Amino acid sequence: MLLLPVFCQAQSSQPTLLAPSKNLKPLSDNKLPNVQSRPSGFPKWMQAQPLNLPPSDSVRSSIKINVEKLEKINSDSVGTMTEEEGGFGFNMWEGTSRSLVKKLLIKLPVNTPSRTMRALMRRLLLSTAKAPSKVAATDKKLSPESSPSSTSGTKTDGELLIMRIERLSAMGDTRAVYDLLKVAPDRATDPVLLRHEADVLFLSNDNSRACDLVLRQISNLEVPYWQKALIYCQVLSGNHDQANLGANLLREIGEKDEVFFGLINSLIGIAKYTITSLSNPTPLHFSMIRAAKIKLPKDVTSSNNPVVLKTIATSPNAEPALRVETAERAEVIGVLDTEVLRQIYAGVNFTQEVLDNAFLQANKERTALSRALLYRKAIVENIPSVKVEILSQVFKLAREAGLFQLTARVYYDILKTLPVTQDLVWFAPEAVRAFLAVGDVAATQIWFDVIEATILDDEKIMLLRDQLVPLARLSGQISNDEWDSIKIDKWWNAETRSDKMSINAELIHSRATLLYNLLEALGDKVPSDRWELLLDGPSRLTTVMPRSALWEILNQATKEVKRAETVLVALLVLGESGPAQINPIVLRKIVVSLEKVGLVSEARSLALEAAIVGGL
Repeated sequence: MLLLPVFCQAQSSQPTLLAPSKNLKPLSDNKLPNVQSRPSGFPKWMQAQPLNLPPSDSVRSSIKINVEKLEKINSDSVGTMTEEEGGFGFNMWEGTSRSLVKKLLIKLPVNTPSRTMRALMRRLLLSTAKAPSKVAATDKKLSPESSPSSTSGTKTDGELLIMRIERLSAMGDTRAVYDLLKVAPDRATDPVLLRHEADVLFLSNDNSRACDLVLRQISNLEVPYWQKALIYCQVLSGNHDQANLGANLLREIGEKDEVFFGLINSLIGIAKYTITSLSNPTPLHFSMIRAAKIKLPKDVTSSNNPVVLKTIATSPNAEPALRVETAERAEVIGVLDTEVLRQIYAGVNFTQEVLDNAFLQANKERTALSRALLYRKAIVENIPSVKVEILSQVFKLAREAGLFQLTARVYYDILKTLPVTQDLVWFAPEAVRAFLAVGDVAATQIWFDVIEATILDDEKIMLLRDQLVPLARLSGQISNDEWDSIKIDKWWNAETRSDKMSINAELIHSRATLLYNLLEALGDKVPSDRWELLLDGPSRLTTVMPRSALWEILNQATKEVKRAETVLVALLVLGESGPAQINPIVLRKIVVSLEKVGLVSEARSLALEAAIVGGL
């Protein structure tokens, strides 16, 4: 058993005051009593004199007071996002069975690179909403009679809150986890919530508050997690002897965390420690590694845990190549700010010789470091025409690597500074796609205007315009009055024109299938002869299809306009890959479903994201 810190309270030689002094004076608003200086036993309700109100001239009538017992706050209903703040509404789970939410919530695709999906997921998990209480007819554990209108006070109270916190934590959204913990009614007593709070504080490098929380868990110190956290906090406070003794006792009772013991020895100064492998790191490990200034092993990047990736990316102890690669992966799944990735790119040191041969190096290696090299090349170039040449190469390589959206976000600030002139109109397709990828529709209009201004005397520019028309329609820049099916024919002709050096018929048919489904999902009718032409393409395409059960549940939820259930099932149907690899017919169904439950802008955002990833 560990030696626990002893807390003593100084004894005063003066008798304890059991009642307030008789010589009380009114306090002004800016001279409130100091809580810390209040004598022991002085009740809060006796801090101020009662108000003596003058009698009223009017005849007073008796007041009937209804006394009702206050219900316990349902932990599962708390949240940090009201409907006005973007939540899905207090009654978003109305008509949805609790058992269905429990089955599906834990399966949310937290590692998806889709920003639209992550935003929907975050809103779903943070919404303030009445907890689902309906019991499914197929649930054999509970009878319909046992389903009250509220689950407050039952042993299930709080289980959905914990699941929501765990999903947000798995997403790497530590800020959202902490905010949700702050409104949790059982935050100070629930062992699971307490551990999540400690993890968030350790990950945030807020060791002071983390250790304050640890020291308050005296009753939980038989749990290995709190034992190890206490030992680490003792090291941070300089109590090395206590920490060393605690670590030895912990090892004797069977704890096998060798990384923890090695880090403690390194922090105390007993022996230097080198981590050879770290396959399953914890927030406590990362905090200790940062404090000990120990380099991370390369195998730590094998983890797909967003929290792990973010921590490595922001760790000064990681090798530059490891840090840049992990930072890219963390940015893709939305746990690392794009600005942080830019700073990491800019912080890599390259020789002038390497910078001068950036294109050759980037084409040869195509690694995270080579992408950092091209970024450095782009930010130091001042001549617009040369900078656009660099950007053209950057986006070409990004598309081949499947990193177009990441690259668009990284280079957004540079793109915004480019002069939009007719001399650079050939770069319009890349600029438009990049701006749409980051959601800046207004910036694309400037490039469309340049195309229109140049189009009269240049056939190549007309082809560029025709290729971009689908994106302009999907993003809402072409109104209903301006849209007609002839524009679809022009796009097809631009894609299949005979002067192309090579035509990939299978790729064109794949893009057309995606485009037509997205257009129809958003309300545009694609002529039957356009669909008929696709019969000449490949007979079978390999795409991801959802389970039949999810498909049927999505149908029913959409029909009954159950917003939260529709979003939850749609996210699971899309899966980790998001709209990039889903069957176009399935994607069409999801877009339509989101529209029918009132999420019109989200539906369009998902469609546009799929179009850009699909190469339109």
